[in-house]
Amino acid sequence: MKKEFKAVLAALILGMVLVFTAAGCQRGGGDSGAAAVTTGESSYPMTVVDDLDQDVTFDAEPQRVVSLSPANTEILFALEVSDKVVGRTDYCNYPEEASKVESIGDYNAPNVEKILSLSPDLVLATDFIDDNVRSQLEAAGAKVMVFKATDIGGVQSEILTVGQVVNANDKAADIVDTMEEKYVSITKKCLEAETQKSVFIDIGGYYSSGATSLLGTMLRDINANNIAADTGMDWPQLSVEQIIAANPDVYISFYTTPEDIKKVPGFDQINAIKNDQIYYYEMLSEDSDIIQRPGPRIVDGLELLAKDVYPELF
Repeated sequence: MKKEFKAVLAALILGMVLVFTAAGCQRGGGDSGAAAVTTGESSYPMTVVDDLDQDVTFDAEPQRVVSLSPANTEILFALEVSDKVVGRTDYCNYPEEASKVESIGDYNAPNVEKILSLSPDLVLATDFIDDNVRSQLEAAGAKVMVFKATDIGGVQSEILTVGQVVNANDKAADIVDTMEEKYVSITKKCLEAETQKSVFIDIGGYYSSGATSLLGTMLRDINANNIAADTGMDWPQLSVEQIIAANPDVYISFYTTPEDIKKVPGFDQINAIKNDQIYYYEMLSEDSDIIQRPGPRIVDGLELLAKDVYPELF
């Protein structure tokens, strides 16, 4: 069931790789909770832990890397190790230079034979990767690291870990420092809101982002009340009646246009519709990518969300 739902979610947001507290909890204004920073040259052999709590040991610095997600591709290029990247997915569209790297297909069901033909010593994946695919890659000698960041601190920790593995510690530290500075500035501003606003994020078919999803924790960080936070699920599907009853102040859509949203019977009762606080991010648009991809630009995405919710503060 889990894999079936992931397939549906992937179809809705296509190239987006999605990856704490209850609604209304405030954490903004503090640090993002990233891991400790390593500087200087990496030392091998090294063992690191991925987001599945798997130990991955490297005897030497990886020289050939395949990325199975747009976010991981962005991280590798931001770390300035693009010369090591020999494979990427069809959806890896940023930066522009990434298009020159050979594609291995979809991140959910990549072409394993193609990946193996590239002789990678490191494969960066998300939890969308099929267990059988991972087993085949590891059996061929590739080191597979799985990442599934659920908050901005987790994204920063991934950048630091990948930086350590590919011997780009100082660049990773610079990226995270820049992200952290902007994160603190944004979250502090959002705490200045006179009234906390409620938000509904619609990723298609009224599926939304629960409290522990990446988008859910981003709403928490900007001092927004996520109406889907109390569902206990990462990707809950709300009914029209539930949305109307919650009466969100802001409606953020990644799938349905504002025109179609306004046509839904009963939605004219919602504050977001009455006050024209509907924000639409078309699938595969740059802004949609920035908000949803757990990569170096995620703090820019946080700022876009903050401006939607509290435009008066920015």
